[in-house]
Amino acid sequence: MASQSGGTRRDHGGVRDGGDGRAPLSAREQFESILGSTLQEQFGEMQQQVREHAEKLASVQRELAARTSTVRSKDRAVSVTVGAQGDVREIKFHTEDYRQMDPVRLGKTLVELIGRAQNEGGEAAREAFEPLRGKGDEMRRSMLAGTPIEEFLAPLREMAKGAAEASKPRGSRNDG
Repeated sequence: MASQSGGTRRDHGGVRDGGDGRAPLSAREQFESILGSTLQEQFGEMQQQVREHAEKLASVQRELAARTSTVRSKDRAVSVTVGAQGDVREIKFHTEDYRQMDPVRLGKTLVELIGRAQNEGGEAAREAFEPLRGKGDEMRRSMLAGTPIEEFLAPLREMAKGAAEASKPRGSRNDG
């Protein structure tokens, strides 16, 4: 017959088993056992969500880095292409009409086209990032809401909130 000296067997619920007459786990031991496995599972889920979010963000950044915006003047004589960072990549003259423009008009046309192309690129970037907007806060809330971590942190948050309120300057009072 095999002996069980030296070790304590536990089931997944954190309670000793084996019918050897040993006392069940203390409340603290049960709490640590359950909380430890729960926290590990939650931490793994959190890491996976963060990895997925980071991959989506990197994908959007790569897509935007490759994107350009091109706008053309109303008279179709000139176009400007800018990169994702608003850097001017190309200025193209489609006709010889630009030679007839006075330098001030040509300069204004180029500045206007560059601005329009940059605005167009900025709008495209906002649209690309829109689905990711607020995901960090959303992930934090979803990962912590109703979990032992949140339950554990809630009293600390209340204490911090109370301390912040207490440290706020108050209006002048006359105690005399």
